[in-house]
Amino acid sequence: MVRDVNKVKRVAFAKENIANNDNFDNIIFTDECSVQLHDNKIVIYRERDSVAPVLPKPKHPLKVHVWAGISRRGTTSILIFENIMTSVFYINSILMSGLIPFINRVYPDTHRFQQDNDPKHTSNATKDFMQQQGINWWNNWPAESPDFNPIEMVWSMMKSRKSKKEPRTKEDLINGIKSFWKEDMTIAICNISSTTSLKSCQ
Repeated sequence: MVRDVNKVKRVAFAKENIANNDNFDNIIFTDECSVQLHDNKIVIYRERDSVAPVLPKPKHPLKVHVWAGISRRGTTSILIFENIMTSVFYINSILMSGLIPFINRVYPDTHRFQQDNDPKHTSNATKDFMQQQGINWWNNWPAESPDFNPIEMVWSMMKSRKSKKEPRTKEDLINGIKSFWKEDMTIAICNISSTTSLKSCQ
């Protein structure tokens, strides 16, 4: 599922990290994900050749978008939003409100900021803002490599917790996301996720 040109870049990225003995101590891994109120995943057991029952389900389930970051020193704040993310929104609502306060509070000495290659992340406006604010963008992330980012495992955990609690309203969904981030995302869990990412690069 990865193009050949990016396979080469992935290997080069992994070799570079191994050669540098990188332990990701100062990296802030970030990403966005979408969380639906209803998963539209229904398992039905029925007799062979019998007609499957028609079950009601929302055609367009309510969903929210989430941005956050993890590091070996803990998590950024989690930002929940519904509107489409633009470069302006990314700069003003995510980098300014979510990332910079975390850097100032937790990484005043040194940091590396990881983000994927989404056009909103790499626009000229975003790059100019990061340069002006002293955000040290770790700009060697290979394309088509979400499996290298430990926060992907965090999103999987969050969605699993959400499914078990079966939220029924938008408020339930948002409260469940906030509760997961506050109660489950400990520094220990962040370190386990980062270590797993390091091993995947090796």
